[in-house]
Amino acid sequence: MHERPEQGPPSQTANTVEGDAGTVFQLGSSRGNIGVFRGNTFMFNLGPRWAVVIVVCLLAAAVAVVLVRSSPSKPSEPLAVAVKTLTDGCRFAWVASKSPAELAAVSDPSIRSDQWATWEHTRDGAQASEASFTITAQGHEATSNVVITGIRVKVLERKSPLTGTILSGQCGEPVNAHYMDVDLDREQPVSFPDDLDPEAAASLAAEGLRGDPIRFPYSVSSTQPEVFTFSAHTLSCDCTWVIELDWSAGGKSGVQTVRNNGKPFRTTSKTNSVYCYMSEPFYCS
Repeated sequence: MHERPEQGPPSQTANTVEGDAGTVFQLGSSRGNIGVFRGNTFMFNLGPRWAVVIVVCLLAAAVAVVLVRSSPSKPSEPLAVAVKTLTDGCRFAWVASKSPAELAAVSDPSIRSDQWATWEHTRDGAQASEASFTITAQGHEATSNVVITGIRVKVLERKSPLTGTILSGQCGEPVNAHYMDVDLDREQPVSFPDDLDPEAAASLAAEGLRGDPIRFPYSVSSTQPEVFTFSAHTLSCDCTWVIELDWSAGGKSGVQTVRNNGKPFRTTSKTNSVYCYMSEPFYCS
């Protein structure tokens, strides 16, 4: 049986540190790593090799986050579509829910027709039949074509025509080129008119506009867009509606829904309203 050696007296060595020592530990000897609690923080001495591993992992994670954030997101729909409301005097009229007398009291000829949808006295209204829009459709990439194989209009809701005042400009009848007729009173609203007469087609060509009828399919890319004109009209409703484009690309096909700047298109009949002209002076017919 081995006798346990007698322990010597405690060390009388006194250590001193000048200045702010922070946290100080005194050990006689130690094997392995040391774990230390300081307040609510646990500090662990892993040694130089583990420190290098941790730093490399943190750097790799940071690089991965930067790459994910900087990589462009893939478009969820194959077509980039821009909608423009044709607001010139020939193609644009607006039905406001106020009476002619109410609008005459606030008449302001400086308010243009393209501002009626946001002007405080008329913004509660809707675009009057006949409403015209251009739809520009193109692909997201120049090297990847998207084929448009068909177009439909889907009516979401039909209500009674708005009652109020029709604000309108004054001019002749509009001419639509490369366009679709949208009769919102029909179950299948879209139709594709035939060729324009030679004189009208020549007049449009002189202005740089297309006068040929629509014939699907159309192939588009980011550098090769296609522009369509929609002319929507109704005699019986205040209608909200959307456009549906059938497409095919990369062995896939689908339907893309087109709205008017995020909202459904809205067109109302003029049957319950009085025609007035935002001019100086304001007058009605």
